[in-house]
Amino acid sequence: MGAHTPEFSCRLARSADDRAAAHRLRYDVFVRELGASGPGVNHTDGTESDRFDPFADHLILIDHRRVTAELDHVVGVYRLLTLQQAALAGQFYSEDEYDLGPLRHSGRRLLELGRSCLHPDYRGGMAMMHLWGALADYIQSRAIEVLFGVASFHGTDVAALTGPLSILHHRHLAPKPLR
Repeated sequence: MGAHTPEFSCRLARSADDRAAAHRLRYDVFVRELGASGPGVNHTDGTESDRFDPFADHLILIDHRRVTAELDHVVGVYRLLTLQQAALAGQFYSEDEYDLGPLRHSGRRLLELGRSCLHPDYRGGMAMMHLWGALADYIQSRAIEVLFGVASFHGTDVAALTGPLSILHHRHLAPKPLR
């Protein structure tokens, strides 16, 4: 993290500046670092966004010491989409890839997690714990019952992904009624 000790807080984005900073962080991580591309990538502004962002809550992690240094204040982000927000967006993001009928018809309170990332300088420290604590508060305050979302694996070599996919299947498979 360099020469300073972070001074963290987490909250939902409440302004256009907050959302723009989250979109810039997503660009830095997903586009610059991981090589992603797509219709939501704006190289001119250095932002990554999509059609679901206006409907979602954006949980942001702020390092207040970066604010005084005139750097982007957002160093971590989670995009959160409830069933009600997905209805306004027309669907969940995941529905472009998966049939979520069993989840939608389960009667449970759903939350889709997406676009989660941390600035590289904050990985391996307490930053993720702060985000997860704030996420737990969000889940509890809304009585969320089921969390889901898509996650990207680096590369397309199935043999290289056998281990992680096996762990997901054997340890984290959803109950049959939700599959």
